[in-house]
Formats: sequence, structure tokens, C-alpha cells
Amino acid sequence: MKPSQKEILKLRKELSAKQNPKHSTTEIKKWYKQIVKKSKVKIKIIPLDKCKNWKLNNNGKISHTSGSFYKVEGVRVLRSFNREINYGWDQPMFTEPGFDGGILGLLKKKINNTPHYLINAKFEPGNYNFIQLSPTVQATFSNIRKAHGGKNVKFLNFFKSPLKNKCKIIFKQWVSEEGGRLRNKRNLGIVLEHVGNNNINIEFDYKWLTLKQIKELILENAMINPHLRSLVSFI
Repeated sequence: MKPSQKEILKLRKELSAKQNPKHSTTEIKKWYKQIVKKSKVKIKIIPLDKCKNWKLNNNGKISHTSGSFYKVEGVRVLRSFNREINYGWDQPMFTEPGFDGGILGLLKKKINNTPHYLINAKFEPGNYNFIQLSPTVQATFSNIRKAHGGKNVKFLNFFKSPLKNKCKIIFKQWVSEEGGRLRNKRNLGIVLEHVGNNNINIEFDYKWLTLKQIKELILENAMINPHLRSLVSFI
């Protein structure tokens, strides 16, 4: 579902309208720095054959023992279009089951009569600075199915059942991923507006930001992650 031009113009007016944000941008930056400082994340590089629950198959592909998540497989490019190496090359690529990655969901709600968006300070092992500001929901379908044996994805029910959870769909569309390392991958991008009167309880790693604040923080050094940038790119 693509937003109408009228809906896009309405969203863009948020960038110039008088607002009453729940937190100042200075407070958001301070909160983010505290999250990063307190995270105590450590990443250790280990040999591929020491990765638990990952195996090298007889067909030369690396995959998870559950059959979920991605697999690493070799790709041979025989001809390339107008690239530096026009005769092609070989490289490993990451391939998701069915090529569908997961859900990227951003939840909107009016607070203090001002539209806000729920973002998450999310850890990913490959992130610059380890933690970046991400959409409300950023989860692969493998994670949603709990193939890792972990917890339920927070706020997922809003995006699985919008009407039941008093939400209006603003944007719902498949969005492409980076194609240099990820083969044919796409994610389901969803932006919802919660129109119910009830409050939404959030934990310490979530914050409500205005659209203007998100756009401002995109200019900071690697603070907003690519998926959140992607979801607000049409505004």
C-alpha cells in the first residue's frame, strides 16, 4: 500500500509545523550515548568453523542448523553491466530463505498533540558503535518464528494485526536491500499510526521522536540505522 500524494504532503508538513516533542533532541542524544556506554557489548572474531549452530554443507554453503536465517553461498557473475570489472567476478553472498528478510515497522502516535514515532536503540554485531536507532520493529521472519529460541519480538502484534490494535496503515510495501552482499533480499516496510486513546508502554531502550528529530539525527555520525532511514525516505 503506497501512501497517497495527499498523505505524503500531510506527513511532510510535520517537518515545519509547530511541535511539542516529548523529549528534546539534546535529551535524545544524551539518552543514546548513555545506552551505548552502558551496553558493555564485546565482539570477538572467531573462525567460521567455530560458530555454534552453523555448518558448512556438502554443497559448499554455510547455513544454520535450523534451516532458518540466511545461508552463505558462492555467486559467479559472468557478465556485469558497466562495472569496473566488466568480465565478471566470484564472491560469497548472503541469501535469506525465500529471499524475504523480515518486517521493518515504524509506529506513529500523537503525543502532546504532536505526531511521534517509536524508535528502538538496537544492537547488531556489525553496527558501527554497536547500537543504532532503528524502527519500532526490525526483525527477520526467522526471528519472528523464534528459530533462535529467544523472546517474542516487541510490538510485533501492531504490525501483524493493525486494525485489531487500533492502527491505521500509512505505508506497507516491500523495500529492497543492499545488493552487493545480499542476494535478492527484500523487507516488508510498514508505517502505522496508532489512533487509539490508550497509552503504549515502552521500555528504557525505546523513545518517541518526532519526524523532524529523526531527520535531524540522520545527520549525526552513524546514529540512525539504514532501515529507519529507509522508512522515512519517502517523506
